[in-house]
Amino acid sequence: MAEGRQGGHPLTASMARAQELGGFFALPRQTPGDGAWTPARELFQADGQRLGELVAAYGQRAWDSSNRHVAGSAFLVAYLSRVVFPLVGQYVLEQRVPDVSLDNLAFHWNGPAIDATGLGRLAFAALPDDPSAAHPDVMVVADEAALYDQLKGWLFEDNLGQVIADLRRAAGASVKVSWNAAAAAFSQALNRLYATETARERVTKAAEVLFSDPDSPIYRQLTMEEFGTGSRTGFFSRRRGCCLWWRSPRANDYCSNCILLPREEQDRRFREMLEGAR
Repeated sequence: MAEGRQGGHPLTASMARAQELGGFFALPRQTPGDGAWTPARELFQADGQRLGELVAAYGQRAWDSSNRHVAGSAFLVAYLSRVVFPLVGQYVLEQRVPDVSLDNLAFHWNGPAIDATGLGRLAFAALPDDPSAAHPDVMVVADEAALYDQLKGWLFEDNLGQVIADLRRAAGASVKVSWNAAAAAFSQALNRLYATETARERVTKAAEVLFSDPDSPIYRQLTMEEFGTGSRTGFFSRRRGCCLWWRSPRANDYCSNCILLPREEQDRRFREMLEGAR
């Protein structure tokens, strides 16, 4: 029986299943009639001054930095966690791709700050054998290759390509750092899914698809590998770019997979993470 016929929306149902593995894997829907929600495009493409001020304030608040590159990275990392994690959860666990195009996203405001990101329509792409393929909010695609193409279209072309350009224009954020941060968000979501032992084979397969596509803006931004110590195995990335966290006054170390660390030090930190010491 299709999910929609059981009551509720099929995307809401599959988001709820993913959320059981971690809160970041669900993306709420914009509440109709709630005036605190505004379309995402209004922020990114209509008001450069407002965006610049918001990024600067967030960089100071979250990473204690007034440096525009550091602030831009901090802001984008927060945005990516709200968008990429739910997308990856659906893509890997459900073979679904929610419409995360900029025109289908909204921000919830709490005073001068954003405290939530939500979907406008609960639209998603799915394969022909999806149990809810007949639902009116479903775009049925031919196969897994077409599903991946839809992911690239909604996220890279209709979202991040515009967001990263606008962050550069309004806040002076680095385009190079931003695309590496996008790749890192994918790797972090895959790392967390792998750690749940829910669908490890699907996780590694998704990583191969996502990071080996020469037509993707995250191509060669990092590598991922299964790394084990004792009886424990994790799925870790080695970045080929930097998020600039080390430049924040709040940082007392580099990230475990930082490009600035030698491979042997990364290995040591990966082992500590698996052993629960980090």
